[in-house]
Amino acid sequence: FVSDERLAEQVKQARADRLPIVLVHENDPAFGGCPFDYVFQTTPQELIAGLDGHAGLYKALAMSFFPGAHREVSLMLLAKELGAT
Repeated sequence: FVSDERLAEQVKQARADRLPIVLVHENDPAFGGCPFDYVFQTTPQELIAGLDGHAGLYKALAMSFFPGAHREVSLMLLAKELGAT
C-alpha cells in the first residue's frame, strides 16, 4: 500500500517526466472501490487544478471499472487504452 502523500509525489514526478497517465476508477467495493467524489476529496488541489505546471489531472476522463458482467469489458477497454490491439 502506498500512502496518499507518496502517491501524490509519484504522480507529480510522472507528470514532470511527461509519462502518460491512465486514470482508472474502481467501482467494485470488493476490489477497494469507492465513490468518485472521494477521489476528488483526497486528491491534492494542486494536481486537480494543474498548479504543478501541467493540465489538471482530471482533464482526461477516468476509465471506470465496473463489477459483474461489465468487469471483462472494463479490463478490455483499459488494455486498449494501454496500447493493446
